[in-house]
Parts: sequence; C-alpha cells; structure tokens
Amino acid sequence: MFAIDANSIDKSLPVPVGTQLYGLLSYALSFGGIAHGTRLQSVRQLAAELGIAPMTVAQVYQRLRDAGLVEMKHGLGAFAVSDMKKRGSDNLPVSSLRADIEVLIGKAEKLGVSTLTLTSMINAQSLLRRPKAGLKIVFVAIFEGPGRDYVAQLKPVLATNDQIQLITLDSLRVTEELRRISTEADIVLTFLHREAEVQALIPEARVLGLRFIPSMRTRQALAGLDPRTRIAAVTYFEEYIAIMRPSVREFAPHVSDIRVTWLSAPDLGEVIAQCDAVIFASGADHVADLVQPGVPCFEYRHAPDPGALEGVLVPHLADLRRGKIAVNETAPEEGGAELDAAAGDTATA
Repeated sequence: MFAIDANSIDKSLPVPVGTQLYGLLSYALSFGGIAHGTRLQSVRQLAAELGIAPMTVAQVYQRLRDAGLVEMKHGLGAFAVSDMKKRGSDNLPVSSLRADIEVLIGKAEKLGVSTLTLTSMINAQSLLRRPKAGLKIVFVAIFEGPGRDYVAQLKPVLATNDQIQLITLDSLRVTEELRRISTEADIVLTFLHREAEVQALIPEARVLGLRFIPSMRTRQALAGLDPRTRIAAVTYFEEYIAIMRPSVREFAPHVSDIRVTWLSAPDLGEVIAQCDAVIFASGADHVADLVQPGVPCFEYRHAPDPGALEGVLVPHLADLRRGKIAVNETAPEEGGAELDAAAGDTATA
C-alpha cells in the first residue's frame, strides 16, 4: 500500500488542504514510479491520518480517477494506474519479440556465433534500414523554455525524418489552429498527469502521456547542498506546494530546514531573504530575480524517463510507423506526394 507523509500537508498555508493533497498524490503517481496496482490508503484512513474531512479525500480521489491516474474498484478502494500497464505493456511489440529473439540466439549458438557477434550483426543490419515514413509529432508542454529541452531529449529516439512541434498547453486551449495541427498529427505527446486534460482539448487526436523523472543535474545539485543550508522551495502552481518538501528531501535528506512557498505568495520575498539556497519549480524562473548574488539558486527540472521512452514511446512509434508505411504502400502515388508535401510544411521545434 502506498502511504503519504502527513507532514507534507501544511494546514498553516493559505492553500486548501484538498488542493495540496491532489498535487501531492498526482505528482507521486506521475513522477514517483509507483507500481501499477499499488493500493492507496482508504478514504477514511487517509482522512484520519491527515486530520481532514473524508469528503475532501474522496473528492481528491475522484479527481485522480478523472485524470487517469488511479482506478477505483468498488469495495476495494483506489489503485495506481501506471503508463506501462495502462497501455497494455504485456502486448507491446517488444514483448512479442522475446520468443523470436530466443530462437535467434539458439540458432546462433548452434552455428558457433557468439552473442556479442550476433548483437554486432543486428546493429549493423539495423543501420542499413531507414524508416520509409516520417511521423508528425506534437509535444504539449506546460512552459515553452523547459519544453524545448524536453523536445531535444526526445529527439534521439525519433527517426531522422520525424518532425516534432512544440506547443504549450495554454496556447492549445485558446488557438483553434494549434488544435487542428495536433489532431492531424500522428501522435501528441505530453506529461502523464496532463494526458486526460490534453485529450479533452483534442478528443480526436492520438495522445500519449509520458512519465518524467527528476533530472540528473537536479539530483546532483540537491545532493551537493551543505546540511546546514536553509532552503526556500518555490513552486509555480499552488496545488503542488505539498510536493516541494518531499521532492527536495528525496535527494537532499541531509538538509532539514526546507521552507515551501509559491510564486505569487505575499511573503515570497521574505522567505527567500531568510534562506541560504533557493530551488524553484519549472515556470517559476522569475524567483531568481529576488535572490541575492552568491546565493545558490537553481530549477528543479525533470527529464523524460528512459524506461518510458524505451518501453512505451519507441514501441508506440514503431506501430505508428508500420501503419503509415502500409497506408503509403497502398495509396496512389499522387496521394503519397501530397502527404510528403504536407509533412514538409509542418513547423518543427
């Protein structure tokens, strides 16, 4: 069973405890690597531990269900839904190849071919193959700056003739043309905890939510802080204020003095002035303007989870590519030319 630290909910803050709890759980379910099927605490148990109304917890669980992050089982409670299992990981192309790989290895052994040589042969053969169909991909980010970095981190697993366009969630909400582009794309990528929201904006599009994890640079910066450091942890969204302290402590367990606040808090400047280091969530970049020279200040940045890229995104793109190749091979030449021309007109990030 997954349990949360009751100390993460701060009732002294002017942010409703229900908002804090939703942010804490949605973050943990999206970024915390909680295994599929993990049971969450019951409504009554969690309400009692946090000292809040059961109705508040029930409403939070409903929001998590609507976001596609938990599954509600009648009489049993709420259970985590991981991105791998949600998409039927047991049926992914990678899984279906295992038997063929085993046969190939066995054949190589009979012929006296080592596993290392076989791997080299497969790698060499793969270099001779080139995808026949490029994909049009849209990545929906929350903020443009980090979004550009995320797109750059996704590109190594894409084909050379794939095109990926960056769109922010706010612009997707208000711009019909961007919704049209997203709907016509082969696939729309976004964060796991934003998948339901993006899908609601473009219901006819193929949307895939990916899991992100704290970046290596963020982990190293937190681990290198002096144990005596007084940290100001600043979030952009109020609802994620409860996750800031445990997120920092995960990689800086040696630091005990962590004060959390958010970008528009009335006492933001005061909190920053009282601390020796400032860590801000993506989007809260302006916090750096309030920090005195010489005071460590850095962003708590995330990066695409390599496991999600290899186990979810790559097989998913392979399926799309095969489908597109099949369509191109059966379509008239004129149709193929028009498709290529349309792909060439798509803006890239």
